[in-house]
Amino acid sequence: MTTKAQNDNGLLETFKAERVRLVANNLLDRALADKLDHVSVDISKLDQALIQVLEITKQTYPDFQIPPYGVWRLFEAGGVDRWSALASARNFQSADELLAAASDLAILAAYMDVHTPQGWSYEDTMAGTEVKGREAAAFAVINMFAAGSFSSDPVDPFRVDADALIRLEIEELVNGLQLSAEQEGDFFKLLQRHLKRFGEALALRPDLFGEGQSTRPGNLVVKIGSEGWGSVDAAVLLDRLLQSLAPLWEGGAAEGDVSFGDSFAHPVKANPANQDIVPFHLTAQSMVYSLVEPLAWAGYEVDELDTLTGPGDAEHTGLFVSTGVLSMKSETDDLSDDQALDRQTELRAVTIALTDRLAAMLRKELDVEQEQLPLSCILEGGTSRAGAAIISENRELREKLEKIMNPGSIFWLPFGA
Repeated sequence: MTTKAQNDNGLLETFKAERVRLVANNLLDRALADKLDHVSVDISKLDQALIQVLEITKQTYPDFQIPPYGVWRLFEAGGVDRWSALASARNFQSADELLAAASDLAILAAYMDVHTPQGWSYEDTMAGTEVKGREAAAFAVINMFAAGSFSSDPVDPFRVDADALIRLEIEELVNGLQLSAEQEGDFFKLLQRHLKRFGEALALRPDLFGEGQSTRPGNLVVKIGSEGWGSVDAAVLLDRLLQSLAPLWEGGAAEGDVSFGDSFAHPVKANPANQDIVPFHLTAQSMVYSLVEPLAWAGYEVDELDTLTGPGDAEHTGLFVSTGVLSMKSETDDLSDDQALDRQTELRAVTIALTDRLAAMLRKELDVEQEQLPLSCILEGGTSRAGAAIISENRELREKLEKIMNPGSIFWLPFGA
């Protein structure tokens, strides 16, 4: 019988950013030795991925002044700094006020980075353009945030309250996302439930998210900032977020009533009858990456950011598949549910480890140290952009990855619900 203490230790272990990288590297080693059931790797072709990433980095940031990876780049799409406009209108009276609001927005935007209906586009009235994909989702979130859709305080619309999330009506989502309730009724029911559960998770942890009469995700960031001496540890941020949000990931590994979050069981090398837990924490890590700038605006540095990993998402997998680095031994649909989940787990884990290898090659090519070109900047300047361009242009690859990487178990992964 597994004791609660053993469960707690296992749960805390999966929350460590270092473990995400360690397990991913172990699976890459197995792939290189041709000991994975579903994934093969040709490391000699990593040079092709390097060429693509280097080219797109030079095009996008020719001076190599690359901002960090996160949702703020989406908010700036089209050359419009939407957050600065909101912050100027709000006229925050303290650094903590600004930090709480910006963190509310960053965490919510990462949480709402979900699979949206096929062909959905969003009209951005600020720039007078129509956008799709992740840009559309980001624009909808920041505009709803500005309108007070997530606030229970009419005097202060620029916030995300647990109460407002729990009581959010479908009509508010319909208006905010510019979608038809009749045509996308099932999607809206799922999204409403998704946000309600988020609000409930916040409300269950007033020690982390409560401050005075408010329960907000941004309160957690303000509290962590006040604990240090002008700096915040990225691993601590991830750990605190996962302490309360891990149960929101449905379909992942669990022991009894203890959820391991965005983590999955996979056969271990020595004894395939046993299972190892492979953690990803894709969305939670995205939240931490997206908190770097709010913390900087409030005067804090973020330490140990490179303990986080690259995302095991469709964009990065697409980059490695299209360049021949990564391949699937079988793309058939004729797999059991467990086999399909193992294939998805192998793809995501090996993608994470390959991103580290590619980052090291890029730094060597440019003759810079890790401190000069951290992973966060490589993700923003190169790998995410290159992967997004590839799957945008290659519809067949995009559809294949969306299908293979989504066995239907997790609602909020960007590549599927």
